[in-house]
Amino acid sequence: GYACAVLDDDSVKCWGRGNVGQLGHGKNTSVDSPPNSSIDLGTGRTAKFVSAGNSHTCAILDNSSLKCWGFNESGQLGLGDISNRGDGSNEMDDNLPVVDIGSGITARAISAGDSHTCSVLDNASIICWGLNDSGQLGLGDNSTRGDGSGEMGENLPAISL
Repeated sequence: GYACAVLDDDSVKCWGRGNVGQLGHGKNTSVDSPPNSSIDLGTGRTAKFVSAGNSHTCAILDNSSLKCWGFNESGQLGLGDISNRGDGSNEMDDNLPVVDIGSGITARAISAGDSHTCSVLDNASIICWGLNDSGQLGLGDNSTRGDGSGEMGENLPAISL
C-alpha cells in the first residue's frame, strides 16, 4: 500500500508502494518514508485535499480543479486515455492535465477507489469515472468512462440519486 498527505503548507507528499507512478515523483520506485520534496502540482498550485486509491492518486487543488496521477488502465485518471502518469520524467507539474469535470464547475470532494474515481461537484452533483465492470460508476450500465476522448466534462453524466 501507499499513503499521501496534504501538509500544513498545502503541499502533498506520498510514500510507500510506487510501482505505477502513484507517488508522483517520476519513477516506478517505492519510498519507505515521506520524501524531502513535495509533489509538483503545477506553477503556483497547492492542494486542498488528496485521496489515495489502490494505485492512483487524485488531489483537489487550491483553485478547486482536479489532478490525478498513477495507474490508469481503466481511465481512472479521467484524462481520456489509459496512460499512467507520475511514473516518468516531465509527467507532473504543469505537464499533468487537469481533469475535465465540466466548464465552470469545481470539485468539493474526491474519492479515488480501486480503479475508479468519484467527485462531488460544487453544484452538488456526483460524477464517477474509470472501471465500471460492476456498475460502480452508478450510471446504470457497465461502460468504463474516462479512458477515451470525449467521455469527460459535459459528456460524463452525473449519478441520479
